[in-house]
Amino acid sequence: MGESHISIHSSPNDNMVDGESPVIELRGNSVSDSSWQLMIAKAVSQGVVSPEEWPEYNRQIKDKKRRKKDYNDYLLTLCSKPIKRLKATQTAKNTPKSQRTKISQELASVDRDGVLNDGSLWYISKLDDRPSNVSKKDWREFEVEALTRFDNNSTYQMLNPGVYRSEIHLDEAGEIHKQDLAVWFRSDSIGRVQYSKTSTIQDVLLKLYGGNKDELDRRVSLVAEITNNIDKTPGQERADTKLWRAVKSNQQPSRMLHAGKMYNSALVTLWRYENVRILRQTALEVARERGIDYHVDDVYNTDGVHRSRDVYMQHQQTKDSLRNQRLATKRAQYATDKLTDKINDIYRDTLKRAPGASESPLEQTNKIINHLKQVKEESERIQSENDRQQQQLDQLKRQSEMMKQQSRWVELRLLIVNIIEKLWNLMFDRDLRHDFTDNHQKWRDSMTNQVNKEMYNQLDQDQQKQLNAPNQSNGHNLER
Repeated sequence: MGESHISIHSSPNDNMVDGESPVIELRGNSVSDSSWQLMIAKAVSQGVVSPEEWPEYNRQIKDKKRRKKDYNDYLLTLCSKPIKRLKATQTAKNTPKSQRTKISQELASVDRDGVLNDGSLWYISKLDDRPSNVSKKDWREFEVEALTRFDNNSTYQMLNPGVYRSEIHLDEAGEIHKQDLAVWFRSDSIGRVQYSKTSTIQDVLLKLYGGNKDELDRRVSLVAEITNNIDKTPGQERADTKLWRAVKSNQQPSRMLHAGKMYNSALVTLWRYENVRILRQTALEVARERGIDYHVDDVYNTDGVHRSRDVYMQHQQTKDSLRNQRLATKRAQYATDKLTDKINDIYRDTLKRAPGASESPLEQTNKIINHLKQVKEESERIQSENDRQQQQLDQLKRQSEMMKQQSRWVELRLLIVNIIEKLWNLMFDRDLRHDFTDNHQKWRDSMTNQVNKEMYNQLDQDQQKQLNAPNQSNGHNLER
């Protein structure tokens, strides 16, 4: 607590937000205040002799054997009975390991502080209780205000008269909580001061119930009956919910308790339930004012086992891991469903029919693959056939072109022979022979004209038109 708490929790500020302090001291204390000094001041107010007055008090004890060697020894003597009970419980065979560990921590506190300190933790919620529409900052401010009002509640203060240090811890790896340190000294009927939490709780509960011992015994007996038969499986009704319903209906226990070990155990549980009821009422009030959706479950959400910090963190990590696995499973299922829908769509588009009701996505996929494989093979076959036909066509074109060239060659050859035949007589014409010697150019012009005429005559009408068309615009006439 105080500065020691801050030093212990110097690193795990997992959930703190900007502007927060690790510890909020309530009741006007400061983190620099000594817890031992605060404890002594509270103990003195409960009847314990102060350190300043103790030497004189110790000397006035007539029986020297009853005198104490120092002030710490005096305090330990006042706590001897509950310490003895703790040690007996710690060594008992039927004591659970978790309870032994808790007792060991309490006894270590006794060795350190010289007095039996009692601590209480008060929570508003768990880490995963925050609604999605409430920011982390707003939720933490709600918790701080609710815990602060709880500490200031007059009924809570009446039920916890021994609290000497009350703090809100914001630097935990878990959730924000209020932590109390208290001592439970009281004077008995002959004025002797002893440490007795149970007797003090009985006094404050009697005060809460207006001094009605019968009502106190009824509620204690109901608590004993309910907690002895409670099922803490998640989803089952909480023990405190059953108690308040029984109290409201004026239900009577099957067996009335008035004192004893079972009575004392149920008495402390009843005191805890009364505190929790105030805390929940306060939290609901603050939530309504802030417009926050906060509710109190009437059933168990956990296994009801109280854990140390290390065990709690390990348990929380396991829960987080399981939650992450569930989320991963949901995401995987969502992805699988989307993939299945896509496969169905592809199946319909590919095979032009809906898949069978018994066909799994894998079977559908295999059919799609086989169909596409067949389509690919058919496409490759058609492409190969097209390539073969194209090759044949190209070959035919080449052959056709060659035949055309051969045909032109034959036609040209025939044309030349025919021309020569037509011109043969002219070549031996006497006048032309003279012209060949005397006026060679005249001979060439005459011969050219005759060849041109014969060549034109060898053409059909379509060829003659094609030959004349480009020259008509120039006024040329090949026939001339």
